[in-house]
Amino acid sequence: MSPSSSPWLRRRSSRRGSAAARSALLMTALAAVFVAGCTDGGGTTRSGAAEGKSTASAPLDASFPPSPPTTAGCAGRMLDHRDIRHPDLGPVRVFLVRRPASDEPAGCVAAVTGSGRVLAPVEVDANWSMKDPLRFAAPATDSTKNLFVIYNPGRYDGVLVLVPTADGFADIGWRSPGEYFSGGRLAFYYARPVGPGKDGEYAIVQYIKGCDPSCAEGATAKVTLRWDGHDYLPTG
Repeated sequence: MSPSSSPWLRRRSSRRGSAAARSALLMTALAAVFVAGCTDGGGTTRSGAAEGKSTASAPLDASFPPSPPTTAGCAGRMLDHRDIRHPDLGPVRVFLVRRPASDEPAGCVAAVTGSGRVLAPVEVDANWSMKDPLRFAAPATDSTKNLFVIYNPGRYDGVLVLVPTADGFADIGWRSPGEYFSGGRLAFYYARPVGPGKDGEYAIVQYIKGCDPSCAEGATAKVTLRWDGHDYLPTG
């Protein structure tokens, strides 16, 4: 009997072939597991959005100018700034600006993205004879990602809320054209931010002065406003 025809040798060769096949199958399975662990099954990495939609992550660091660029529409003296992470635009620097005495309204809020894009400015009145008539709330943002600015046009503080949108911040919606202090959809005169609370959100407490029998003698009502995802609405 030749060595190649030995039953023992044939069984040993068969086992070697089976081991090689099992090894190849194991490597294939491990490769499949590795690929599955790096994707969500739809070809999108786990750092991407759900449903196969890719997302461009914002850079961790951004280079911002020390003051608003001339194209921001907020010429004047920069008072303060805050760097925030806008949910749609990534890193954004928000500036508070005191305009020259000849310009109205007296205050302005400018913003620029980490890529250098200038966002639409927000105009607001401020009386510079008051203490810190244009300043950020502390902290400036809450868990809603809205940004809060306190302004004082001459007597009482007000709260200006910058609500992020896909292209910047929502329109404040001042009640009257050319008037930038008495209030609007996202501006609340004679008000203050309270919190953030346990939910991480600010509430806005607003005082409403009645004029019965006269504005000097009228009662003052206190209203608490909370964010519903679109607007600040009274609670209770």
